[in-house]
Amino acid sequence: MESVARGISHTDSAGSESPDADGQIVIVRPQVVDTVGHVLGNLFQRIYHLIDQVRKVEATATVQLEDSTRQLEDFLQLALDYFSPLSLSLQYVPGTEVAQSLARQLSDAVGCPVKIDIKLPVDGRLLVDPGLLTRGFGLLAAQLRDASQTDTGLELKAMAREPRRALLFSIAIPPQLLAARTSQLEMRWAVAEKFLEMHGGTIQQTTTGTGELLWEIALPLQS
Repeated sequence: MESVARGISHTDSAGSESPDADGQIVIVRPQVVDTVGHVLGNLFQRIYHLIDQVRKVEATATVQLEDSTRQLEDFLQLALDYFSPLSLSLQYVPGTEVAQSLARQLSDAVGCPVKIDIKLPVDGRLLVDPGLLTRGFGLLAAQLRDASQTDTGLELKAMAREPRRALLFSIAIPPQLLAARTSQLEMRWAVAEKFLEMHGGTIQQTTTGTGELLWEIALPLQS
């Protein structure tokens, strides 16, 4: 199962220590995570082989089984991403490109364009892992529902915030665009939050006076 094993191979041999929300230390050994990914990969390979065999006999049951299996696979990928010590492949990226990447993920999720309002220094840039950050944005966008059949629009605002020298993204989300809360969506949010924190960033969500949900993502500016 390549998708579940993805993202856990770029770790060192020393292990990783990370504090949880209560300030405790959790030991994560990369070798153990690699073993988990390997075992799960073999198991899912067998399951999908069995699904192909069942498909020849019972098509309806096969569709349901395959859907449930893929949901389980996706959730295990999230769990591995959350607990695995990951490394970053950092490079300098203009803040405007990061804003456009976030807007694309949001637009794909809701099925309509996202307006971007950017107020940044000409040389404003971030030091990020583009692939990991984009995946984090995709996990956040998964919190939204399709709005292609409505006239609802979204606007992403990006601006430099002093004195912390951070790039702040903010977007107000109407209640009707929020997907129903599930444990899997909560896990996606937790993994996205981890990816942002790995970049020295934060994400907060608050409710506005008009009932919208406000997301504020901050990432440190490098220049």
